[in-house]
Amino acid sequence: MNISEPLKTIKTGAQDIVFKDKGSKFIGFATRVETAQQALDFFEQLKKDHHGANHCCYGYRLGIKGQEVRANDDGEPAHSAGTPILGQIQSFGLTNTAVGVIRYFGGTKLGVGGLIKAYKTTAQLCLEACDLQEEVIIIDAQLKFNYADIGLVMQWLKQGAFEITDQSLDQICVIYFKLPEKHLAQALDYWENQMGIEFALME
Repeated sequence: MNISEPLKTIKTGAQDIVFKDKGSKFIGFATRVETAQQALDFFEQLKKDHHGANHCCYGYRLGIKGQEVRANDDGEPAHSAGTPILGQIQSFGLTNTAVGVIRYFGGTKLGVGGLIKAYKTTAQLCLEACDLQEEVIIIDAQLKFNYADIGLVMQWLKQGAFEITDQSLDQICVIYFKLPEKHLAQALDYWENQMGIEFALME
């Protein structure tokens, strides 16, 4: 079964990554976040720390498949700042990641093309300075089966080294366990071919 390339996230973030262009100074920051609120709190803190800056532009990407995204230009021309920042997060294959770029205006306008290049470059340098790791997303799952099939179920759980969190063993058994998201497709494919054994995800 082909498993999609796992997404990565930030293990150790980066800060104060500086890029300069025509007098303007761009300063990049990156961190790992798990929720939109954590990302927004991170950006608000950057604004407070750099209250004299002209712009605090950012992008973040969240979720099992990196499906939740947001970009903010903070007063720069539309799609000239937040979008290229977000583009770098996606280019690096990252999720649960927030990148903010502070800009101090240097007196010379860069134009939209210049801004896109500056924000993209700052975000790229920032992410290159981070220590990255595979993002392991854990799903709660269960198997329901007849007691006669316990050997098959336990062997599969042991081979996958999946953590059992709870179990009810009777004529009808239920075992609850932790399943890394990258193994989900494999688990679905395996158990749909086993008669009398129900595999399900927990709400």
